[in-house]
Amino acid sequence: MSNQSTNGEKIRRIKFVVKVLFFAAALFLLSFYRAEMIDFGIPLHFIKALSLYFYADVLISLVRLLVVFFYIRKNKSKKGIKNNFELGINHIATMLHSIILVAAILLLFEIDPIDLITSLSIVAAAIAILSKDYISNMINGMIIMFADELTIGDEIKIGDQKGKIIDITLTNVHLVNDDEDLIYIPNSIIFTSQILNYTKRSVRKVSFDFDMKNDKLEDIESLEKYIVESLSAYHKFIKDDSYNLKIIKINENFSALKFQFILHRQSGVREKDIRRMALRNVLKYRGQITS
Repeated sequence: MSNQSTNGEKIRRIKFVVKVLFFAAALFLLSFYRAEMIDFGIPLHFIKALSLYFYADVLISLVRLLVVFFYIRKNKSKKGIKNNFELGINHIATMLHSIILVAAILLLFEIDPIDLITSLSIVAAAIAILSKDYISNMINGMIIMFADELTIGDEIKIGDQKGKIIDITLTNVHLVNDDEDLIYIPNSIIFTSQILNYTKRSVRKVSFDFDMKNDKLEDIESLEKYIVESLSAYHKFIKDDSYNLKIIKINENFSALKFQFILHRQSGVREKDIRRMALRNVLKYRGQITS
């Protein structure tokens, strides 16, 4: 579990303690001074609505804290554990808090939530049909959060979009690409599409494609040596003997090439930085050959 996630959980625990103290004082007044409040003019249904909200809110927060606490305790010794599980629990707790708040508000107006749902069952069914895409997104989002295929921080490619996952919500997965663009991909698309997860690979292989005119490509070994030497600043992050320049396709006027190498698993260097430098050095090589 990351330090940021752990620190965030500590803050939530402090807020929970403050909430419990405040709600406990409120529940004490509502329970032991109920008659005085009614005599003062506060309706009984108003007191019941507040009591329901305070009890349910504290219970939901307590269950959430306990579940996350035991999850962190179980996985604290594991490296690379992301907070997908915590993210999913937080979303479930938020939905439950919202439902309890709506139920309490209805009780304030002396409306029985159960009777309201029953009387509006036809309308609710129509709303469910109209919002089926949103509901499907929410269900898929929960599946993604509790599964281990995608986690925050993973580098993925889905369709033509490639980037790093920075957040997973009930509706979208948020990616940041190499151009620092923020991309929102609906969970329904994530759930039904083929995804390439670079982070989950057993090796961190970096590759890039480029073209070279055939009359400029006299010695492929020299080109490979030039690219390898141009990456000398990153050699400590790259496995020895993992460099490989291969010809993908030979056309009439140019050849399509692919250069590959493997990064050490725990190296903190960003793949896009090495790829950017390598591509710039290929352009320099072209310039040298041309001149």
